[in-house]
Formats: sequence, structure tokens, C-alpha cells
Amino acid sequence: MSPRQSLSYAMPLPPLEKHPAYAPAALVLAKLTKLGHLSAFAGGCVRDALLAHTPKDLDIATAAPPEVVEQIFPRTLAVGKAFGTIVVIEDGHNFEVTTFRKDGPYADGRHPIHVEFSDMKEDAWRRDFTVNALFYDPEAGEVVDHVGGVADLAQGLLRTVGHASERFSEDRLRMLRAARFVAQLGFRMEDETADAIRAQYQELEGVAKERIFNELKRLLESEYITEGLRTLRATHLSRVIWPELDALNLERFVDFVPPVNWQNAFAAVALLVGAKNVEERLQSWKVPRQGLKSVLTQIHDCKVLMNPASSRADRARVLGGDQFLEILRLADGFLPGNPDILTGWITEFLSITGKTATLPHPLFNGHDLLKLGVEPGEKMGEMLKVLYAGQLEGQFASKAEALKKIQAMIKGI
Repeated sequence: MSPRQSLSYAMPLPPLEKHPAYAPAALVLAKLTKLGHLSAFAGGCVRDALLAHTPKDLDIATAAPPEVVEQIFPRTLAVGKAFGTIVVIEDGHNFEVTTFRKDGPYADGRHPIHVEFSDMKEDAWRRDFTVNALFYDPEAGEVVDHVGGVADLAQGLLRTVGHASERFSEDRLRMLRAARFVAQLGFRMEDETADAIRAQYQELEGVAKERIFNELKRLLESEYITEGLRTLRATHLSRVIWPELDALNLERFVDFVPPVNWQNAFAAVALLVGAKNVEERLQSWKVPRQGLKSVLTQIHDCKVLMNPASSRADRARVLGGDQFLEILRLADGFLPGNPDILTGWITEFLSITGKTATLPHPLFNGHDLLKLGVEPGEKMGEMLKVLYAGQLEGQFASKAEALKKIQAMIKGI
């Protein structure tokens, strides 16, 4: 790809100013500029503002070397200083201030061996995608574009800066980031970019599993998740990181969109493809235990609801759990044309819980059974389960009624 003409567009970016930390960020920029260091907002925050979205982060790029940034601001953190980044703390907010740079060769498929501090144009050409290589000067009210990113934004096109194969060779995770940006932005991936991923997708095997999971998590939480999953398959990335995805009926998956969270999305895919190795897959991505447990619970509980033989007590436990919204979303996906079933479950649940929609406390606990002469252990655990199930089924509504059941069970021991 030949270098493109550098362009400046006079356009204020109101969404940028809506960020809660905009005022202190603008102050940081103003201090740098006043001292003669060309500085601008850079990257994703400019992209998001041009798309009329309030950015998540406000990153700043500057001509000032890291040591100078540290001298200008009284509170800083030397995080990433070797790559030109200093975290500036202003009014309680942290801002990454990165010196314009040119990256040297990449040796590990992730980090450049060294960097050279340069100018804004060189800095734009070392970035990953054109839509992430834009700058904004708030004082002039101008967007500065050295790589054609504004035109690509207007066309909804995701394109690498420079040759796609080189960008992906530098940092292999960029291939997965491309699919994630498709999911987040709803953009079409440019042909050369997609072709380069298909030619290099197997290189993703060498990327740390934690980094892969972080990108997948963000993809599964994105607005255009179905297009993101479609891109994983079309570029063959799924073959390396998530082979089960190739069996997914994407038209069917639409019924589960939008998911409540990434766990909900993963559970939907697993249920639709009948995945047998869910826990192993999540462990291979180094998913934290809480997230793993959430997915497994959602899959189990959805199967309970969808099982015609499940009991009233089993359904109540599911709907009374702390993931009832996720479970209802999954169940609704499986019943897109028959909402009466879902309504029936909820009505049944409310008949048990009343207006509180909270499961009742057990009429008897382990301490109560100890007083009645039941020894701690497996038998006591089984009795407590039977008692609570009977309570939820409406077999007894008072301690006196439950006590008769307990006495009968004690006689049977």
C-alpha cells in the first residue's frame, strides 16, 4: 500500500467532550502544547468520537520525550516508559501520554525490539488499523489523518495501516483484534486484511492464552457479535482458538442476541453446538474461576428449564439463582416462537416466591436436624435436599407439616 496524503479535517468532536475526564485530559494537552510540544488525542478515542460514541479512554500522543513529560507533570507513573508511554495523573484521572514513535523490528510477535521517537506521521504509520491511527487537536478543532482512516470510517471498512501481512507479523494478536473490531464496530473487513489473516492464522497458536481470552471476551460482549463470530470462521481463526464454533448455525444464534454478558454468549454457543468439552475449553483460555463457574452454571440451568421432566423445585432453584436474567435469555433463545412456556415458568416461580421473587428460606436446617437426633453427614445432606424440594413443590408450608416428613425419613434410616 503506498503512503496516502495527510489530511486535516476541521470538525469539532462533541462526544469526546462528554467523557467525564475530558477537562483534565484537555488540561494535560494544553500544558504540553503551551510548552511547544505538538500533542493530540490519539487512537480509539478519536475513532469513537467520530462515530458519535463517547470514548472509554482518552489517550494522548505528543512530541515531548518521556523524560520531558515526567518533568512537566508532578504526578506520573513510568509505565511503558521504554516504549515512550508515561501515565500522567491529573485531577485524580490517569492518562497515557505516549511520545510519537517509530517501532523497530518485532522479535517476539508482540513487542518491538526498540523504538525511535519521531513525529505524528511516523506514529500513525506504526499503528494497527487506519481507524485507530487518527489524531485530534482540540485547540484547532481538527482531525489529522495520515493513513486514510476518516474515509475508511465513513465506508465502515476495517483496514490495516500499510501491508496487512507485516502488521500481523509484528503482533499476531492483531488478527484476533481485527475480528473483535468487526464485532464492536459492525465494519466490513477489507479483502487484503482478511486474506492476510487466512494466510497467517496458525501463528495465533503462539499467543498467550490470557491475551486470546481478553480479545474473545470483548468480542462476545460486542454489539455486532454475530458478525464477529462469522469473521472468526471466515478467517479460519476459529480453527485455532475455538474449533466448535465452526459447527454453529449463525442464523440460529441470532435468537440469543444480544447476550447479557460474555458468559451468556459462550453458553449459547456451547448449547447450540452441543459442546462436550466446555470446561476444558475455558481452562485452555485461562478463564478466571468465577467466569468458568458462571458459564457452567448457565448451561446446566438452561438444560434444567428445557427438560420436560424437570420438577417444579428444580425450576424454582434455577429462576431463583443469581443468574436468572442470563438463564431467561438462553431459554428465550430456545423458545423464540413459544413465549407461553417461559411465561408459565415465571408464573409458577412467582406462585412459590410471591411478590418478592425470592426463594423462601428452608423450614429446617442442619442445626434443626441435629436437635432431632440426625447425625451430620451424607444422610443429613440428602434429607435437607428432600425437605427443601418438598417445600418448593408445595407439599408442606409449615414446620409442623415438614416435621412429619422428617420423622418418616428418620424411621426409614
